[in-house]
Amino acid sequence: MSTSKQYISSEKYRQMLVRDGDRRYQDWRNSFLSYQKAFLEDMNKRKK
Repeated sequence: MSTSKQYISSEKYRQMLVRDGDRRYQDWRNSFLSYQKAFLEDMNKRKK
């Protein structure tokens, strides 16, 4: 096992951050949309 660190370019690091941000946003958005759908269904049931 090597103890030397593998350095990455700033551009590669930036791309990794962007991908991670996109993944986190998609996770948040999916959770939000499912919560919103459940909320709206509940509100429609209460109106009847």
